[in-house]
Amino acid sequence: MVRRSGRTGVCRLIVSVVVVLVVGTLLGVPYVQAEASAEVTEEPPAIEMDPIHVEGQRIENIESVKKEFARRPGSNILIEEKQIVESRALNLNDVLQFAPGVRFQSRFGADEGQFQIRGTSLRNNFHHRGINILINGIFFGDADGFSDFESIDLLAYERIEVYKGANALRYGANTIGGAINFVPRTGYSASVLQMRMLAGSFGMVSGQVSSGKVTEPFKVGNMNATADYYISVSGNRQDGFQDHSQQARERINANVGLQLGNHQEVRAYFLQSLVSEAIPGALTNEQLFQNRTQAGGQTSFPVPGFFACVTNNQTCKWGRYYNLQRVGVAYHNEFAPKQFFEIIPYFSNQYVDHPIFQTLRQNTQNVGGEFRYVNTNQLFGMNHSFVAGFQPRYGNQHQTRHVNINGTAGALTQDYHARTTYFGAYAEDALDATKDFTIVLGGRWDYSGRQANIQNYGPAGNPFDPTIPSAPTTTQQPLRHFDAINPKVGLVYRTTPTSQVYFNASRAYEAPLNVELLSAINADGSGNTGFLNLDAQRAWQFELGHRGTSADKRYSWDVTVYDLEMKKEILASNINNQSTFQNANGTRHTGVEAGGAMVLTRGLFAQSGRGKEDSLQTRAAYTWSRFKFTDDVRGGGIGGPNVLIAKDGNTVAGAPEHNLNLEVRYDHPAGWWVAPNVEWSLSGFYVDYLNTVKNPSYFVLHMKSGWNITDRLTLYAEGRNLTNKTYAGSVVVNDSLNRFANPAQGISAYAGVEYKF
Repeated sequence: MVRRSGRTGVCRLIVSVVVVLVVGTLLGVPYVQAEASAEVTEEPPAIEMDPIHVEGQRIENIESVKKEFARRPGSNILIEEKQIVESRALNLNDVLQFAPGVRFQSRFGADEGQFQIRGTSLRNNFHHRGINILINGIFFGDADGFSDFESIDLLAYERIEVYKGANALRYGANTIGGAINFVPRTGYSASVLQMRMLAGSFGMVSGQVSSGKVTEPFKVGNMNATADYYISVSGNRQDGFQDHSQQARERINANVGLQLGNHQEVRAYFLQSLVSEAIPGALTNEQLFQNRTQAGGQTSFPVPGFFACVTNNQTCKWGRYYNLQRVGVAYHNEFAPKQFFEIIPYFSNQYVDHPIFQTLRQNTQNVGGEFRYVNTNQLFGMNHSFVAGFQPRYGNQHQTRHVNINGTAGALTQDYHARTTYFGAYAEDALDATKDFTIVLGGRWDYSGRQANIQNYGPAGNPFDPTIPSAPTTTQQPLRHFDAINPKVGLVYRTTPTSQVYFNASRAYEAPLNVELLSAINADGSGNTGFLNLDAQRAWQFELGHRGTSADKRYSWDVTVYDLEMKKEILASNINNQSTFQNANGTRHTGVEAGGAMVLTRGLFAQSGRGKEDSLQTRAAYTWSRFKFTDDVRGGGIGGPNVLIAKDGNTVAGAPEHNLNLEVRYDHPAGWWVAPNVEWSLSGFYVDYLNTVKNPSYFVLHMKSGWNITDRLTLYAEGRNLTNKTYAGSVVVNDSLNRFANPAQGISAYAGVEYKF
């Protein structure tokens, strides 16, 4: 049994204060008298309905993005540069903590983590899928949808756009969760030289040097031209909180742009990353509270077998080491008034050395792109925006598996080639039927083909002697196709000049990944003879919400209610005590997302006038999530052919029902600020589909602060988990041995400095 604090009165007081602050923040109740002209320091989202005027672009500016977001009939999140740089910027939790409906929890204290939107990616016990990652609209990841976060350096980006769920039409190709788009800095938004250094607990050291500049105008033929560049070189390392959790990253992000006249631009992107990470493994509840820093992966098997090194993660030296090169080009041409097209090709190459239960050696190449057309001319005298696009992708992967001899490669167990072909096409039209009412109609078609050649091997001698060749056993050549047409309808009505109500009904479709199709065992207990008998998951999403700012910009809010009616949701299941994937018949994801900010007061201690008073502000994000099975889920194997995996009415495991983040921030006109914040999982949540094991609730206190000494010199400091709470934010769903807890880091402190010219 977990011991609980006896300070019930203090807990009740904390709960009461938090509830009052949250209700006031979300509903805009003024607790402290402030001037009517007071403004939130972080600029609230613009709520405007004017049509977007498209011009030759140096990457679309922030105000244009806010206008575009205001026209979307759905709840989306915009993270601006200020929020990125005023954080550790080590992983997505640092910048998405106050994004309701969006949850990122680090697995090892680094940037690898569990990322989900509205519970649609809860099967992700390792790496990432189900939410598209893009860099300025260019698809990032493998053609089948597999991706990770280790190559993403948050400090190289000027903003982050999060598109929730099925209404992410362009970016949400072949996913149900939506998309996250990282928009890089350019020479127009960067300093000539910027240096940042951060250091802190558990041996963490991080550094970045970047530069950006715009050239003087010059001639290309008869056209006026301007060029710019941006380059960021960064690295970080940490010893890690948990045993065997050392992490290291080296990354280069660069882009070069050429603007030709007022209507054409070409921009090339380059990304290089070198990633090294030890994988510590998850713990049981008992291990978590006994010694949360120990390495995980302990099993009941005393001796590794031919197919698996499973003693524990540290002995078997589980890890992932890769290098990645990625290039992309975006050509933009406004060929007529309020009309443009874009051509966006990309190519990536990745090599991975990945000792886990076996040692994987993997070479992957991906090529793809997009052709996009936009027309914002009026239609029948009404403001109007039409967009259509085509998105091809192709992936080629060669992987060998070997016996894991404590982190090195032993006898060959499998030689595998996989090819993925993907095509997506979309179209959307937004029409202002009146000056206050916008109708959005759209749809997309997605096709994905999967083909593999799999050669399996068995031991011809001692499997721990890599000089003895393995013996071929079976050859498999599976082939699968997935495709769907998905419509969308949305409505936006402006209730005041600065607020809107919105609604959307959207269908989405997500095919299984190659790594899922290649699991060893089917749901009925039979062995996989190529690809699993696994269907694509699909969902209808219904969303109703209201967002806005007060006329004096003192309050801002976005409140959304949604329902996802899912069919064939892909589950991380266990058949015969082996991890695999299977489909549920039906699940329902419903929830409420509420985010808001308010200025509590100005001139509290400093009243210098002329807009230079101090300020006290608060912001909050609350998410209620109810993810339920609507049919029994059964599988075969040990216990008979009809073993209950999940019961109708059970909770889909992996996410808290109630989650709250609250921050109070004080800004002084001298340039310094301090912001305590809490991260609160109000109730424990299930980590298995039978709903027998729970991850305990947790309440965690953090503190951030900074000082803008001059326009060029900034100091930053942060304390995390200040009460040294033992908890697991990230979990492993449905582990056969209940090793679900990825321990969160204990009490820690970080400090940094940034200087720019």
